[in-house]
This record gives sequence, structure tokens and C-alpha cells, in this order.
Amino acid sequence: MEKQFKVKLVIRRAPALAALGWLKQSWQIFMQAPAMWVLMFVTLMALALLSQLNPLLGIAAMLLSPFLTAGVYKAVVAVQHKQTINFSILFSTFQEPDYRAVFIRLAALNLLASIPVSMLAAILMEQHQQQIIDPVTALAFAASAVLVWMVFAYAVAIAYFLKEQRLLNIMQASFTACWRNIVPLVVFGLLSIALIMLTMPTMFIGLLLVVPLLNIAFFLSFNEFFALQVKTQDEGVLEV
Repeated sequence: MEKQFKVKLVIRRAPALAALGWLKQSWQIFMQAPAMWVLMFVTLMALALLSQLNPLLGIAAMLLSPFLTAGVYKAVVAVQHKQTINFSILFSTFQEPDYRAVFIRLAALNLLASIPVSMLAAILMEQHQQQIIDPVTALAFAASAVLVWMVFAYAVAIAYFLKEQRLLNIMQASFTACWRNIVPLVVFGLLSIALIMLTMPTMFIGLLLVVPLLNIAFFLSFNEFFALQVKTQDEGVLEV
């Protein structure tokens, strides 16, 4: 009789300067197919701009986002395995029915969670126009924005690569990974801002290079934070 096993999800702590390694690896991956990465992210930026034209387009873009994000991550893994990637990989996860339900649910929850953040942002914009910023409102906006980001930062990767379907487990794992690795993520954020600012002399044309680089590097942080351990147990479950 075969023994059942227990799969335990281990969230590791990365070194403070781990972001430097992510960026270095990201550059190596980017240079394997630079034109393809630029084409994919130009497409994603174009869709993001279209989503700003109409609220319905914004909702549609939010629902599509997990599928496209998974497509980008899938391309990273393909390059890591020395495989050739093409533009169609960006949309390939639409043809994988096992992930449709969880992706749509994650997108809907993300959209719902973003509503109070957007409301606070609108209030801050109005206060800025009146040149009176309420520090409580500013703090509430910052805290809520960071919280929502932490809950959903790794959600797509967890659902797709760890094959977790339970939304609470996905969001808990994403939040825990961010919380345990807040220092390397802050370093990564500062480096990201610095790289984006370096594109200013190019009229931000350099973003065509920087945006793919940062997105690939962020996925590499997922690879470093998450690990699986298999132990013989009575039942097969995924724990956080």
C-alpha cells in the first residue's frame, strides 16, 4: 500500500541584499530574448493605458491581469530551462482551464480590496489640490496600499506554480512571504525606483528595458522565498 504524503510549504527568509542577485539573474534572463521581452511588456503597458480610458476597461484589465502575469512567469521559467519563448506564451494560460476559476476569483478580490485604496487616493488628491493634507488620511492610504500589495504580491505565482486553489491560503502565504522578507523587498523597491529614475534622461524610453528587468527579478524573489518539503504523513495537504 502506498503511503500518503504531506506537502509543507516553507517560506524562507532571504538576505537583505538578495535583490542584487535577483537583478543580476534577471539581466541574464532578459538577454536570452531581449526583443521578445520588450514586445511582451510593450503589450502589457498598452493594455494598462487602455484600462485607464474607461471603468469597464479597467475592470476587464484587472480580470485579465492574473492570466497575463502567469504568462510572463511561465516565460521566465521557460528561459531558465533553456527553452525558446515566443509572443504567444504571454496568452498561453488562457488555455489552461485548471487555473481560470482561481485567477478570476483572485482578480475579483484584488479589485474589491483596491476600492478603499482608490477612495483614499481620491481624497488625498482633493486635499492636495486644496493644499491641506490630512496625515491620518495619508497614513491610512499608505497602510492600506501596502497591505493589499502584500496580500496579492505572490498570489498568481502561488496559484499557478504551487497549484494552490484555496484563496485564503494563497493570500496568507503571499502576506507571510512579504512580511518575513520585508527588508530585501524594501531594498528591491529602492533599487527599482533608482533604475526608473535613471530612465528620465531618455524621456522614460529606458523603461522598455527597466520594466521587464524588474518584473523578471520580482518573480525570481518568489523562487527564493518559497520552497516545498515532502514528509510521510497520513494525508496530503498544503500548509503555510
